Parts: sequence; structure tokens; C-alpha cells
Amino acid sequence: MSFSTEQKNHIIAQPIKNKCCKKAMLLGVLAARASLDDGVISVTLDSRFTAEFVSSLIFDIYKKQVDISTLPRGGRGCLISFSHPSLAEYVSGFATGEVEPYAEKCQMCQSHFLEGVFLASGRMTDPTKQYILEFSVKGATERFVEIFSEAGLSPKISVKPRETVIYFRNSTSIEDFFALAGMNQTTFALMNAKIQGEIRNNVNRVANCETNNITKAVSASAGQIAIIAELIKKGLISQLPDELQKTAILRMEHSDLSLSQLAALITPYISKPGLSHRLKRITEIGTELLERSKKKN
Repeated sequence: MSFSTEQKNHIIAQPIKNKCCKKAMLLGVLAARASLDDGVISVTLDSRFTAEFVSSLIFDIYKKQVDISTLPRGGRGCLISFSHPSLAEYVSGFATGEVEPYAEKCQMCQSHFLEGVFLASGRMTDPTKQYILEFSVKGATERFVEIFSEAGLSPKISVKPRETVIYFRNSTSIEDFFALAGMNQTTFALMNAKIQGEIRNNVNRVANCETNNITKAVSASAGQIAIIAELIKKGLISQLPDELQKTAILRMEHSDLSLSQLAALITPYISKPGLSHRLKRITEIGTELLERSKKKN
């Protein structure tokens, strides 16, 4: 089940107490997806489950039965058709701004209107992968841009071959939309996904940093050991200063130890940075000795 479908199912499952809120939700659905032809209202929805819910709203509010049919071209979508004079006036006047989106009679009317808009036309990607909220509205793009902007959101428009889409990619705007719609469960899911994503990114950054440091340490250790081995092979190890010679032999004898572990074996005490500097000197002097040896031969 997609993230969008899961959130729409939450909307359908929740009880709506006030009749004004039911009407606000229905108007959100009609504003987003209804068209009008010779007095007949048609609403295209993405599933029969949603279509049956919308038909139940219409019956509860207006005691009006509606026809539900599959879309002419097949697929999972459904078409609701019915006639109602006042709702026909709403559908014809919404896009032009001649009618208000909804009559706010209680504090929750706006939230249910926005829920209706999302239920009918919204698509939200899986927030664990990316943040994109889209609305595929029918013929009322500019009106919805105005409504969203007045609510403090920042919508953008994308013209596609088959539809014009209003969309949000900013995570804060998306969270704000669902908060305004009263969809707290969705808002928390988005925030949690963002937090989890940040944690994963931080863990990956730390892991990559540690991996790089280990790789560098291993490469440095391998280079040191290779030079020391060559010095021993050519009988040049004795030309190192005494303390460097002892450290070089100890490095060869304990090639699997870390710098901290190796430093603990050296007497008198030497710190890890001190040992690192000593090994660097062994590499520098050893390289010079080996170069001279090549020139002589």
C-alpha cells in the first residue's frame, strides 16, 4: 500500500461529527475533481473505496443517491455522477472565484476542506525516499494556488502532457499542509521520516569518515612496513638512528597492531603522536637510503 493510499484510508476511517465539516470535506472533493456538463456533476476519483466514501457523504448531507462506475478507459479509478442544483452552482463558480471554497461554521471546517482536496487529488511520495506532495486538480489550478498561498504555503505548478499539477517539494510546506488539514498522524509520520533520514545520514557520514581514516592508516602502515622490510633485506636498517632502528624492528614484529597498541610496547614511554612522527621519519630516511643504494648499484 502506497503512503498516499494509507493516509487517505486514515481520512476515510475517521468519524466526522459535525454536518458542516462533512459538507466542507465534500466541497473539497468537488473543488478538486468535479466537472459539470448540462447540470450533471461528474467526479473522477482514484479508487472505488474513495468513491463509495464520497457517495456516502453526499447521501448523509443531501439524501441523494449517486451512480458509481469505472472509468471509460478502465483502471482502478471510478466516476461518480449525480445532479444537484446548489452543488452544480458551486462547481461552476469555484474555479472563477464566484463562490467561497466552504462556509466556515466551526474551527474544523478548513481542515476537512483540505482533507477533501487531498482525498480527491493528492499524491504524496514515500517520505523515507523523497518529499513531494502533488495535487492533480481539475480546471481550478489558479484558484487552488491562491487558496494555498493565503494559507501561508508556497505552491508551484508543473504542466504535464495530461494534467497540470500543483506541487510542493519543501518538507516544511508539506508538513504545514497536513497540519492545516488536521492530519496529525501524517504530519508526525513525515517528521519522523525526516529525523530518521538525518540520523541515517549522520551515521553514514561518521562510518565513511571512520572507513577513510582506517584505509589511510592501513595504507600508511603497509607503506612503512614495505620500506622497513626493504631496508632489512638490503642490510641498510643499521644506518637508521638507534631509536628509529628499534622502532622499525618493533613495527615489523607487530605489524598488526595499531599505533596506540604499538606505542604501549615502547620503553621509555612515547605518545601516539610521537610514535607517528617517528614512523614518518623512518619512512623519509629509509626512502633516502634506498634511493642512494639504487644509484650505487
